[in-house]
Amino acid sequence: MRVALVTTSDARVLVDDVDRPLLDEAFARAGVDVVRAAWDDPDVAWAAFDLVVVRSPWDYCERIADFGAWLGVVDGLPTVHNPPGLIRWNLDKRYLVDLAGRGVPVVPTTFVDDDAELPAAIAAAGEGNGEVVLKPSVSAGSRLTGRFPVGSAAAVALGRDILGRGLVVMVQPYARSVGRAGERSAVLFDGTVSHTFRKGPILADDGALHGGAYREEITVTSLSPHEAAVVEQASAVVGSIAVERGWLAPGGELLYERFDLVRTDDGSDVLLEAELFEPSFFLPVDPPAADRFVAAVVARARSR
Repeated sequence: MRVALVTTSDARVLVDDVDRPLLDEAFARAGVDVVRAAWDDPDVAWAAFDLVVVRSPWDYCERIADFGAWLGVVDGLPTVHNPPGLIRWNLDKRYLVDLAGRGVPVVPTTFVDDDAELPAAIAAAGEGNGEVVLKPSVSAGSRLTGRFPVGSAAAVALGRDILGRGLVVMVQPYARSVGRAGERSAVLFDGTVSHTFRKGPILADDGALHGGAYREEITVTSLSPHEAAVVEQASAVVGSIAVERGWLAPGGELLYERFDLVRTDDGSDVLLEAELFEPSFFLPVDPPAADRFVAAVVARARSR
């Protein structure tokens, strides 16, 4: 069995791939021949693999047109997971509108594509506690992301920078619980929760990062019953959308999903992001999860 794990040729963005050692060991134990193939390598014969698993194409947001062209190349291959159509939908965080429209509780978000709308959007989002978060709708690794007090000139400047790059700005109220308790995340393989973890706060005051650099502090945690219910609902709605749009067969499951949650200032547990094509699984918090993922990959390849 030969499996391609889709990555990038830009090694600079892969230095923090904490999953790689555990995945390499787990695939070796299962006797699977793994090839780490760059999405931007024109010489890769994607159809030659038993399964093509999109894992770490982490420069996609800087080369979105090229990445979209690659998705077109592999679009007709049933061996690609998660499906290219779903990836196109998920890479732009305006998918949150679709999820909210189907009842999934999500962080209140305003999408801004006009410079003139920025100040009003920031003021409205910060009405509760006076702080907002701005980021592009297409982004990874907190790129062009900042937390600001309402009225901050730096917030408007970041928004204008994002718009100037041809991107859409997301404006959200800052959930103060993130500074105390971080985010909660659940990773699912084949529709079943594999493991959960806590992500410590990343954004500091007025656009800065905690510790002065992007760093993810991951610790083991469990979800409350209500958080688990939000994850279950979000996964079910994502699956329904995927079936309706022809990305999944009826009754099918996505190979992997990750859902990140926060608690808003009114105490509600809401979805921050649905990571459906390039999430870190943070396997070191639960090393046996690597074998669970490999088992899901092997089963998917054998079911072709």
